[in-house]
Amino acid sequence: MTHRYAIYFAPPAGSALEAFGRTFLGRDHVTGETVSQLAIEGFDTETLANITQSARHYGFHATLKAPFVLKESRRAEDLRNAVEQFAAKRSPFEAPPLTVSALSRWIAFTLSKDSPEMRTLAADCVRDFEDFRAPLTETDITRRRKSGLSPRQEQQMLAYGYPHIFEDFHFHMTLAGPLQSQEQNRLVQVLRPRTTSIEAIPLKVDAIALYEQPDRESPFVQTGRFSFRLA
Repeated sequence: MTHRYAIYFAPPAGSALEAFGRTFLGRDHVTGETVSQLAIEGFDTETLANITQSARHYGFHATLKAPFVLKESRRAEDLRNAVEQFAAKRSPFEAPPLTVSALSRWIAFTLSKDSPEMRTLAADCVRDFEDFRAPLTETDITRRRKSGLSPRQEQQMLAYGYPHIFEDFHFHMTLAGPLQSQEQNRLVQVLRPRTTSIEAIPLKVDAIALYEQPDRESPFVQTGRFSFRLA
């Protein structure tokens, strides 16, 4: 079983944030189609394609419930219905504006300051959809441990399938990486003038998205976006 699902925050189609993510990464995360990638000064076409490869594979998003295989006792339709019902019981909110940041060896949109509402949303997604997740394989556990986990992250990984949750959650929408520090700093400086309109306004959070991956080699595609319905 290699088909995986994930629950992400993803911007609505047609928004400035969605358009930037789509064209910077060079792929439409809804249709799965390749699109023309932005020209970025100081980075040739091949280099840009290489440093965005990982982010392009996962689709432009912020992780709420990390990729997981569905339990044998659960159906894809059950998960979709649960995501829709979860969203219907939540109210939209505004998070602080985004900013382009260096994050470890990556470049990502991060929140300009902490958002308790976003932390609550992420924690609820981790817990509420846990009953759909099949246990990690030994291969998955070994791969996660290679990144160097704290004792708390180890416990969270074993309990919920992903280490960076709850107190270790950091909202981010990955754009590129991994990068050397000099290349990373240069890309941040180049991107910031291009994202001023995005960084000037609060982040509207009014939906969550369901993504799917038919196998580990295929990219993730958004298969549903579910609006928050409470006033």
